[in-house]
Amino acid sequence: MLEHLTAWPRVQGQEPHPCLVLLHGRGSNEQDLFGLVPELPKQPLVVSVRAPFPFPWGGWFWYDLSGEQHVPDPETFASSMSQLREFLGELPARYPIDPARLYLLGFSQGALMSGCLTLAQPGLVRATAMLSGYLPLHAPLETDDAGVAGKPIFMAHGQYDNVLPVVMGRQARMHLETLKADVEYHEYPMDHQVVEQEMADLRRWFEGQGLT
Repeated sequence: MLEHLTAWPRVQGQEPHPCLVLLHGRGSNEQDLFGLVPELPKQPLVVSVRAPFPFPWGGWFWYDLSGEQHVPDPETFASSMSQLREFLGELPARYPIDPARLYLLGFSQGALMSGCLTLAQPGLVRATAMLSGYLPLHAPLETDDAGVAGKPIFMAHGQYDNVLPVVMGRQARMHLETLKADVEYHEYPMDHQVVEQEMADLRRWFEGQGLT
């Protein structure tokens, strides 16, 4: 099972709980997005997952890059996707969660993983948030077209992002809208980061998805 941190619901509620899974970005770890827990909905059990591949100098990544335009290396990407699917499948046996109320939130590489998993297995997640991320549109993506239609997806990107230019977020948005996903898209005057207004918009969106 992938290494992870867990934060139990901060409000009383009957089991099984909804579950919010956090996927960090390249070079980071499970502690990173875990710091956002006080700003996230209080209702779910929160699970912050560590990517499977380590950098020699510290930090972890979901996939290596092959060439330009942030193209995921097929081998490491496929391995991470397989491990992530297995991890999510094991969660209900380990924690008192409702698998029908599973939410994903990813940043940067974690956003790509969240988005690709949602495209491939939309029935696995209730809703997905992609922060400062993109989709690997250089090649056909595994997609359940019928399941993606109407799937709630929150997207946010920095207008001055110098890691993943905002055009990459816009292209991902257009692709998801072509598939008729229910996309809420925001841009903010920021770099490759998370800001207060973004978190406020995200909390409001989560409330609309039944997560308070």
